[in-house]
Amino acid sequence: MHDYILYTKIRVLMKNIFITGGSRGIGKGLVEQFSKNHNVIFTARDKKQARIIVDSFEHDNADYVIMDVGENESVQNGVKNLKSKISSVDILINNAGILVPGLKHKINAIDTDIDTIMETFNINTVGVLRVCKDITPFMQPNSRIINISSGMGQLEGMGTGSLAYRLSKTALNALTIVLSQELIAKKIKVNAICPGWVQTDMGGHDAALTVQESAESIMKFALDDNFPSGKFLRHGEVLPW
Repeated sequence: MHDYILYTKIRVLMKNIFITGGSRGIGKGLVEQFSKNHNVIFTARDKKQARIIVDSFEHDNADYVIMDVGENESVQNGVKNLKSKISSVDILINNAGILVPGLKHKINAIDTDIDTIMETFNINTVGVLRVCKDITPFMQPNSRIINISSGMGQLEGMGTGSLAYRLSKTALNALTIVLSQELIAKKIKVNAICPGWVQTDMGGHDAALTVQESAESIMKFALDDNFPSGKFLRHGEVLPW
């Protein structure tokens, strides 16, 4: 009887975490860290790769849905599948994002390909909105949304180069502010996080942080009892927009 009560308490404490872009980089790191003590569902576009990740764990706290955040129908089908796996989402982490391969950082704004900007926006900004539109009705009061942004999206001290990525993350920050205000009535808190310079395919091997270090920092923030709303943060420190 005591074992059953303890098990029930543990299950109550476990949260349902939904992570987009969970098959590589920071997203994969987040899946690995959160699933140690929580139920995690992550999105992937490649079923085989997702299965390999799930099978690599010694526990059964992780699962996946196939989803491309750049396509409306894919998001809708993915969320439908998600609802068959869990009753609600406690923490949504919008991690899926792209930096178009081969795009030189020093290309100026005038020379940037418009299609590249549209492609990047479709994933990094509109993709987040697609997911939020279908997930927020599935979230209870006191739930949380974390949008993975970038220091390159800061208006203060804005640099040049990588225009498509910069604009998409600046717009994501604006979306974060809007959502944080509009979801007050539902008691859903929304923040954007700059994960730092991380050793991923996007960040490169010379980056200052390992994936594990970045993921642990994000997880600590996501589970903090003093979780704020409408903020842009890096490693718990509030940044100017």
